[in-house]
Parts: sequence; C-alpha cells; structure tokens
Amino acid sequence: MIVTLSGIVKEKCEGYAIIETHGIGYQVFLNAPSLAKLPAGKEVRLWTHEYFREDARELYGFLTEQEYRMFLKLLAVSGVGPKTASNILSLGPVKDIEATIERGDVTWLCHIPHIGKKTAQKIILELRGKLVSNSAIEAGEEVVAALVNLGYSREAAREALAKVVDTETTVEGRLRAALKQLGKRK
Repeated sequence: MIVTLSGIVKEKCEGYAIIETHGIGYQVFLNAPSLAKLPAGKEVRLWTHEYFREDARELYGFLTEQEYRMFLKLLAVSGVGPKTASNILSLGPVKDIEATIERGDVTWLCHIPHIGKKTAQKIILELRGKLVSNSAIEAGEEVVAALVNLGYSREAAREALAKVVDTETTVEGRLRAALKQLGKRK
C-alpha cells in the first residue's frame, strides 16, 4: 500500500496531477482545493490512499495527514467511496467538516454531489462522536497551556475551560471564552 509519495508535479489536470518519482509518473486524484495548491514543477510530498477495484487501481492524494485520516474515516462509512470522500474534503478544513458532522447538519452534507439524505444521515450516525473528540482534546490542551503561560494556574485554567460553551470550536475562540470566565472570578 502506498501511503506517501514524494516527487515533482509534472502536470496538473482536471481532478488529478501527475507526480513523477524516479522516472515513474503516478496519477494522483486530488480534490479541487488541494490540486490548486500544488506547485507545478516543484517537489511535493503527499499522503496517499491506494484504492483497488475490479477494473482499476487509483491513487488519492492529500496535502496533510489530517486530511488523509479524515478520508479514511469517511471511507469506513458504508456507501461512501473515495470520490465522495474526496468531495467532502473539498468543502473546507477538516476541523470544519468534523464540526458539521458533530452538529448533525444533514443539509450541508446533501450539497455534495452524489450524497442524498440517507447517505448524509449514515455519515453522521457512524462518525458523530468519533471525530471532534481528539481535536477538541488537543485544542483544550493548547488553551490550558496558553493560560498557564499567561500566569494562571493549571487548575484554574481547566476550570475556566470546562465552563466554555461547546460552540466555540477554534483554539482562539475557546481561549477568549476561557479568559472571560477567568475575568468573572476576580
């Protein structure tokens, strides 16, 4: 299984790029935003997923490990293939996609080609609670570390963060909200 690929972007076409490595050109399918970010003629390193079908062998590429991991989670949902998973990733940053799935926003997912209401509901049902937890924990750790660096005790920082509303999804938003909580204590 090919997990990463480093090489020169030889050509960018609609939906894929040709990445040349040691004289071999690999066709790598990418979503539109990722494809647009690839620098033509320059060296790149992509995370990849090799997908096998009866009649084809395809390679899907991702600029970050976070996108790659999200792609694998989406593929694990019954009825979601690699093209659909790639289309989902083209709609924004992974953290926004995770937050949308956690909110259960069926309508948003239905805007993706080839995703109907039942598939959107299945994605939400199977992935809700499994996505944001790790990133939320990491964001919480960042906020606590920032508050400690500002002179607050670790215990006070954790208490303030516990009072922050879950709608704050960015580290900056959570930090501001935690600072407001700490300000109320004085």
